[in-house]
Amino acid sequence: MKRGETITVALERRQELGKGGARKLRRMGYVPAVLYSRDSASGSEPLKIRLGELERILRIPGVTHHILELSIDGEKRRGIIKDIQYNPVKNEIWHIDFYEVKADQKISLTVPVVVQGEAKGVKAGGILEIATPELEIECFPDAIPEAIVVDVTELEIGDAIHVRELKVPEGVTVAENPDEVVVVVTPPEIVAEEEEKTEEEPEAPKVIAKGKAEKEK
Repeated sequence: MKRGETITVALERRQELGKGGARKLRRMGYVPAVLYSRDSASGSEPLKIRLGELERILRIPGVTHHILELSIDGEKRRGIIKDIQYNPVKNEIWHIDFYEVKADQKISLTVPVVVQGEAKGVKAGGILEIATPELEIECFPDAIPEAIVVDVTELEIGDAIHVRELKVPEGVTVAENPDEVVVVVTPPEIVAEEEEKTEEEPEAPKVIAKGKAEKEK
């Protein structure tokens, strides 16, 4: 999905509350939802979304890292997907949380880490590991990057890039531990083949069975 592309999500306000209301909605083909907002008196609004509509949205690559146009009973708002809950038994979508964004308010969200270049250590046989595939960032809505790009070209075996060493776009702050490892080049895995040590077992003494003594003539 390209940055700037508008994705509209159709939502409806709901009166069905509590566990009983949620079960009723699911039987009707809806998924319970909540929109969290700083401007709302209660801090949140109960919503619902048709399961088919939600599945359509979630099939879009990178949708959880982008601002969406939320159409709530026709009213246009802007928001991001904040959390998705699944039924652990049936692996069905159980609930979804949205967070409303405003142009003048910073938001926090996660964006993917994208590796650029081929590390010198990899060319030498090392293995590049992405220790932190996603990063939580803070910025204004219009400054959200598609990803945090990490150039690994100069990394030798044993080298790592930490959060504090990242180059991020202007206006973006990484809300992670500065000492957290993002990528690292590890030594190649050497599988030590155990040489079978054949211990020479002492040769068992040969037992020569003596035959019956020859009958005396």
